[in-house]
Amino acid sequence: MSQPFESVRDQLLRAGIAPRHVRRYIVELREHLADLTARERGAGLDVKAAGERARAMLGTDHQLVQAMIERAPRSLTARAPWAVFALLPVVMLVAVVATIAISMMHLLGPVHAAWPGGVPNSYTGPISAASFVADYLLGPVFAAGGIALALRQRLTSRWVWIGLGLIALFSGMFGFYMNVLPPRGGFPGGAVFSALPNVIVDGHVNAAATLALVALRAGVLFAVTGIAYGAMRTRSNSAAVAPAA
Repeated sequence: MSQPFESVRDQLLRAGIAPRHVRRYIVELREHLADLTARERGAGLDVKAAGERARAMLGTDHQLVQAMIERAPRSLTARAPWAVFALLPVVMLVAVVATIAISMMHLLGPVHAAWPGGVPNSYTGPISAASFVADYLLGPVFAAGGIALALRQRLTSRWVWIGLGLIALFSGMFGFYMNVLPPRGGFPGGAVFSALPNVIVDGHVNAAATLALVALRAGVLFAVTGIAYGAMRTRSNSAAVAPAA
C-alpha cells in the first residue's frame, strides 16, 4: 500500500519545488494526518472513517500542492536546467580530465624519454588506471549523475538530453592518452602524452581515424545513457501514475 500524499510529492517535484522542501512538507502532512486521525478515533469513529475524515480536513491534493507552490522556492534544476545539466557537468568533466592528464604528464615527463623500447612495468599500472578513469569512467559517472538528478526532480527537459550529448562528446574528445613511438628515421622514439586522442599511423597522427574514434566513443556513450535514461524515466512515470493498492 502506497504512503499518503505520494501524488502531492510527485506534483510538487514536477512543478520544480526543491526536493528537500518537498520531503519536509510531506513529512509534516503525514504527521498532521496521523494527529487528526487519532483525534477522530478518540471521538468514536472507526479506523477507516477516522482516516477519511482526517484526510478530508486537510484539503484536496490540488489545494495542498498550490499551498506549497505559493511559498516554496523552485529548485535550481527547474530554474536553470541549462546550467545544471549542460554547463556544469561539462566544465567539471573537462576540469577533472585535465587535472588527471596534467598530473600524469608531470609524473611521467622526466622519465618518458628513456622508454624507446616500451613502458617499464612499474609505470604500467598507474598509466592504465589514469587512462581508464579519464577515458572510460568519468563520462558515464557524470551522465549517471545528471540522470539521477533529473529523475529525482521528475524533470522533463530537453536540457537533460543536451547535457547527455555534451557529456558524451567531451568524454569522447578528452582523456589521458599515451602513444609509444618506436625509433624511426634517426629519432630515438619514446612516449607521447596527450589529453586529446591521437591515432598514430606510420608514426603520424591520422586525423580521420582520430575523428572516427571520437565519434564512436561519443556515440556509444550517448546511446547507452540515452537508452538508460529513457527506460528509467518511463518506469518512474509509470510508478507515479499507478493506482494505490
